[in-house]
Amino acid sequence: MNCLEYVADEIDETNIMTVFQPEEDEKLQIPLDLSEWCEKATLLAWTRELIETLEWSNANLVAYLRAHPTYEPKVWLQLLTFAYATGIFESEEIVRLCYADATYRSLCAGATPSQKELSCFRRENRGLLKSYLAEILKRALREKFALGKTLLPAGLRQFLVETATIRLDIARHVDRAGGGA
Repeated sequence: MNCLEYVADEIDETNIMTVFQPEEDEKLQIPLDLSEWCEKATLLAWTRELIETLEWSNANLVAYLRAHPTYEPKVWLQLLTFAYATGIFESEEIVRLCYADATYRSLCAGATPSQKELSCFRRENRGLLKSYLAEILKRALREKFALGKTLLPAGLRQFLVETATIRLDIARHVDRAGGGA
């Protein structure tokens, strides 16, 4: 008999499940608006930092942007990432905030997109948005619980990716319900 069998023989398996079963109130609940966990200015800084990690000087991208001067992928990526991180999902509401809110105006930098442009951009860049949202969620989690650079468990990282996906799905459904794309 090895030590694992010995320990297993002495433990009541039903008791193990109740001991390690998390209580309902112990489940991690991420707020729709991450500014409940950290300052909006911090979320904005993280968003801008992430967007700058893309290679915006790529020759193909530069040529495409010259040919399509009204297409603002950098602005729209920042705008949607920040909006979804702060619980704003409807494209129409995001556009309204670009006119009414100083933070959103600063993100737009005079290039306010239409509701349809945001919906199309979200659809065409879903993977990138999901990745950036998951990263913002990780940073917010680390900030909230003072985890520093601690490596997050794989299950938690997967949960954050799923949470980011849910946020994108909410945005899509809200836009469809509102008559958007």
